[in-house]
Amino acid sequence: MLKSYSFSILINERRDKIEIKIIGSENPLGRKIKKELQSIAKKEKLDIDILEVNDKNNIRKYKVQKTPTLVINDELKYDYEKIDYNILKRLIMFSSLI
Repeated sequence: MLKSYSFSILINERRDKIEIKIIGSENPLGRKIKKELQSIAKKEKLDIDILEVNDKNNIRKYKVQKTPTLVINDELKYDYEKIDYNILKRLIMFSSLI
């Protein structure tokens, strides 16, 4: 019972705003990611700012090997080819608790 109580406290105290940058979003996969993020935000009632970074100079600042890549709250980087919708949902939910 204690575990579920602790989890409910975390859920109630999640971040008000999550910022997600899609690095290199000007391709079909980048557009798919954006739609999935919007869907997750709507279903989970999360306030997510989705920013698209497509300028080559700005992409270099993030030192990414592949695009699209996700940067969540300026801390975490994910090569999107390695994650699917369910993992993306978990990442966002986890980030909302940090």
